[in-house]
Amino acid sequence: MDDTDIEIDSRITADRTVIDVSGTRDMAVVVRSESGERIYLPPEGFDDPVGGSPYTSPYQGAGAGGEESPYGGGSGSTRGVIETADGFRVTHPEPVTEFDVYRGEGD
Repeated sequence: MDDTDIEIDSRITADRTVIDVSGTRDMAVVVRSESGERIYLPPEGFDDPVGGSPYTSPYQGAGAGGEESPYGGGSGSTRGVIETADGFRVTHPEPVTEFDVYRGEGD
């Protein structure tokens, strides 16, 4: 088992949910909301090791206040998943009632 710390932070508002995962990219997030259940997987090529400074990212922020916009253009988004310097961010277009996180067997 890896000694890497994994952190999960969630923000739920009246119109969306944002879940930040840091410390790994080998994770799936399953959300449940009024419209049903949705599974978010990291985009292809996410098996590269997490590293680098949290202040550098190949992706440009599309939203105000440093937060990615779920409505933005091609800022590294694949169906609601955006890569961050040390993990990834899931943006679901409505408030969730429950979410689960599943870690890969390699971690």
